[in-house]
Amino acid sequence: MSSSKNIFAIISYPFLPATTGGEISTMNILNFMGKKNKLSVFTVEPYREVDSKSFDFELIIGMPFKASRYLNFFLLFKVFKLMKERKSEIVFFDQPWMAWMIPFIQLFGKKKVFIRSNNIEYLRFKSMGKTWWSLMYMYEKFAYKIADLVIFVSDIDQAKAINEFDLNENKTLLTPYGVPFESEPTKRENAKARLHELHNLPIETPVFLFFATMSYGPNYEAVELIAGPIYEELMKKIPSFHILICGKNLPKSIEEKLNPLKEITYCGFVDDIELYIDGADLMLNPIISGGGIKTKAVDTLSRSQAVISTKTGAEGINPKVCGDFLTIVEDHNWNKFAEEIVHQLQKGKTGEIPLSFFETYSWPGIIENINKKIKELSF
Repeated sequence: MSSSKNIFAIISYPFLPATTGGEISTMNILNFMGKKNKLSVFTVEPYREVDSKSFDFELIIGMPFKASRYLNFFLLFKVFKLMKERKSEIVFFDQPWMAWMIPFIQLFGKKKVFIRSNNIEYLRFKSMGKTWWSLMYMYEKFAYKIADLVIFVSDIDQAKAINEFDLNENKTLLTPYGVPFESEPTKRENAKARLHELHNLPIETPVFLFFATMSYGPNYEAVELIAGPIYEELMKKIPSFHILICGKNLPKSIEEKLNPLKEITYCGFVDDIELYIDGADLMLNPIISGGGIKTKAVDTLSRSQAVISTKTGAEGINPKVCGDFLTIVEDHNWNKFAEEIVHQLQKGKTGEIPLSFFETYSWPGIIENINKKIKELSF
C-alpha cells in the first residue's frame, strides 16, 4: 500500500501477554499498525513467554525489566543499530517515558518521531495527590513539544495538551482506544442464564457489572464507591440486585469491606469477561479521578451493553455515537446514578449500538487515520 511506512516502535513497559485494558490497547494498536505497515517493536521482557509469530509485527525483546532502563543511554546504541538494520523511517513511542531519546533520534538518526498519549500524565498524577506532578508537567511538555506528531486517545486530552503545552494543533491527532471489529461481535450464547448459574443467582435478579485492573487507584476507588454510596442508594430503590466486580489485584483492605455485603461478589480475574458483559443487565462506571479514555467502557459499549457512568468516567467517549447505551451522570451524584440504574432496568435492552460507534472506535479506521496524518506531515 502506498501509504505504508517502515516503523520502529519503542515500548518501555511489559504489555504481553495483554490482560489489562492498557496492555490490550497497546497490543492492538501495534498489531493493527503492523497490518498496514512494516513494524518492529523494541520492548522489555514479557510477563511470561509468548509466541512472537502470533503478532503482525516483529517483536524484539531488548530492554531489561529494570527501572534503570529509563535512563540507560547505552540503549540508544542498540536502538540505532536495530533501526539501521531494518531501514526504519519513523519511530513510535507509546507514552512519553522514554522521550529523552527523541532529540538524539531526530538529530543523529534523522528520523521523524510520533508519540501516543494515553493520558495527560501530570494531570493524572495531580488528581491522585502526587507531589511531584509539576516535574511530570515539565517532562511531558518537553516530550510533546519536540515530537513531530502526538496522538491522543481522547478529544478532551487533545484539547488540554494543545492549550497547556502550547502545541501546534496540526501536529496532533485524535486516535481513540479502539475495538478490533467493525460491527457488533457475536454475543456469548445464553450469557444471562450462564452468568446467573455460575454465581448461583435467581434468574430474575438484576446483575450489575464493574471490571477493571484493581491495582490502579481510580479503579479501586470506584469499588469503594460501589460498596459505599452507590450500594446504599440501590438498597433504597431496588428490592433485589447483585453486583459482580471483576479484575485482579484489588487491595485486601477493600476486599474485606465487600465480604459482609451479600449483594456484591468480588470475582477477581475472570477468563471470559465477554460472558460477564453480555450476561449482566448493565455496567457501572463510577470513575471520579484519573485521566484518558476508559477502555472498559468502550469494550462494553461495543457489545451493545448499557453503561451508567460518571462524567469523569465517560471522558474521551463521544456520546453522539453511542445511541441510548451510554448514560452520563455528574460526579458524586450517587442518588441520580442509582436512579439511572433503575431507569435502565425498566427500559431494558433494545437493539444494537449505532454503526457510527464502530466507524469511530474500530482499530482499522484508527490506523488508517494515523497513516493519512503521517503522509500529510511528510514523514
